[in-house]
Amino acid sequence: MAERTESVSWIELGVVARPHGVTGEIRVHLFNPDSALLRELEEVFLIGEEGEEPALVDIVSTRQGSKVLLMRLAGVGSLEDADALRGYKLCIPREALPELEQGEYYHADLIGLEAFEGTESIGRVVEVVDYPSAECLKIQRPGGFLEVPMLPRWLDRVDIEGGKVHLQDLDDIPLQKLR
Repeated sequence: MAERTESVSWIELGVVARPHGVTGEIRVHLFNPDSALLRELEEVFLIGEEGEEPALVDIVSTRQGSKVLLMRLAGVGSLEDADALRGYKLCIPREALPELEQGEYYHADLIGLEAFEGTESIGRVVEVVDYPSAECLKIQRPGGFLEVPMLPRWLDRVDIEGGKVHLQDLDDIPLQKLR
């Protein structure tokens, strides 16, 4: 059997919060509530524990609930079936995301980029944190991290192809120590 040489980059769209009712419907917490993507898909991958193979499942139906997406998946027909999926992430391969316009990017594309202030490398982007006031790049540095708002004052430009994010005026951004 040939070994798989390329790894899939998974985009997490939501997580199964808990069952909804007794007929197998699930409550899904969306990671981006503004995105309609999960409502438009016909199938999605379920990813559970580390090392567990992703399972492709058909989406039977979706409807908006109060603060969550209510979803029916093929093969999930009871409260017990739905409860067994609690904590599973609903994912798609990165390649399945819609194409973007020039200058646009997905948050997932920012993870791993090298961060620069001027010509000096200051660390790597390890996460994009979505606060109510602003999205922030979490930049890993020796001894801690910076949370840099993705606003024009601090974010100069993003170069996905070059693997870099260019920042500016970071003097007022404190280094947060690792705990």
